[in-house]
Amino acid sequence: MRGDLGALFLGMAIFILTGAISGSTRWLSIPAIFLSLVIMGRILSLIVDGRSSAQSLTVEIIVAVLLLVTIVSLGRGRAHGSGFNAALGVAVVLALVAGCAFQFQRQIGVMIFTRIVNQGLDRRLIESLPDGLHAGLCGSGSPLPDITRSGPCVVVIAGRSVFIVDTGDGTARKLALMGVPPARIDAILLTHFHSDHIAGLGDMLIQRWGGNSHKDQTPVFGPQGVETVVAGFNEAYSLDKGYRIAHHGEATMPPSGSGGIAHPFTLVQGSDAIQVIWKQDNLTITAFAVDHTPVFPAAGYRFDYLDRSIVISGDTAYSSVLAKYAQGADVLFHEGLQTTMVSVMHDATARTGRASAAKITADIPSYHTTPENAARVAQQAGVRYLMFYHVIPPLPLTYLNAAFLGDAPKIYKGPITVGQDGMLLSMPVGSKTITLRELL
Repeated sequence: MRGDLGALFLGMAIFILTGAISGSTRWLSIPAIFLSLVIMGRILSLIVDGRSSAQSLTVEIIVAVLLLVTIVSLGRGRAHGSGFNAALGVAVVLALVAGCAFQFQRQIGVMIFTRIVNQGLDRRLIESLPDGLHAGLCGSGSPLPDITRSGPCVVVIAGRSVFIVDTGDGTARKLALMGVPPARIDAILLTHFHSDHIAGLGDMLIQRWGGNSHKDQTPVFGPQGVETVVAGFNEAYSLDKGYRIAHHGEATMPPSGSGGIAHPFTLVQGSDAIQVIWKQDNLTITAFAVDHTPVFPAAGYRFDYLDRSIVISGDTAYSSVLAKYAQGADVLFHEGLQTTMVSVMHDATARTGRASAAKITADIPSYHTTPENAARVAQQAGVRYLMFYHVIPPLPLTYLNAAFLGDAPKIYKGPITVGQDGMLLSMPVGSKTITLRELL
């Protein structure tokens, strides 16, 4: 992609620059023709595959039109010259494309929609993965609004078993878009009970129940207090349960499968004890306490599948316990809050008289971890990859990642990624490889 497309667009840029300097339509006609073909290809991809880059297509159409106007202007007075002929050819291609797109909008729309639906149903991510441990971000954000991120959620696929760690707002939809049907979930694990970590729990329970007519309730693991959370969601969705059974029938929506069933474990404040909460099918999941004071209990989790392992921090300040239990892990998913950037938000809210927001932005650094301290944990633990999630503040542009990381790359010597929704790390068994894919 870098070689072929880079050469194509760099070549067109050289031709355009040469044409602009020389004032010759011959130089401009070459990129105009290429752009017309690129536009036709993108529209064909949209019709056949149900996907194309709308942003790129828009830019290319604008550039093609500008080239067309320029060629016409330069070729004016040369009715039979190369400038006029090239402009006419580009104009005909663009007119045909635009005319067909407008005239057959309904038919093309149905074709595109059908293709998108079929692609979505045919996407089976779990079956396509090699045996190993895989972890993806169905939500890499925080309570702060971020157009690019859903609330915190990590999906872990161990062999063919599927687990969800935290259920931030919008995570059920992100899971489906990533090709992981919520119906395939074996269990949900909650790190703690802040609203942004449980906001999507109700939707996840419904999607798992109805997605495959489950007769068993969804297991929900968490530290003490998880019983209250699960019971509350079950009660809140009790009317919805009745509606869905009445509409779709008990065969499709078995009453026994509605809602969740709590599996609590007990954390002791200040203790570094570890608890095994799951052990079957070559997978061991352990839980341990992290420091999210004044929030207690708050847990981190470690997944060990055959010879691969990941650790998920949950929300925490710098934690030596986390470093202890992340020892030798392949990947550490760690929350991150960049205090320098949050300070900018604090100053802005204080300056505009938003006292509550100013107080919150002043408070939140105390129970989260800076990227630099997360890097220290990763370095101390000897993990092989550091992935940031629960990113604070919102980062609408990837260009801001360097500002978010600060000095973290100087502290941790391994690879670091600032997480985005849809990212998937894969760790096949019997190897040391860690590969990153973007599913969205």
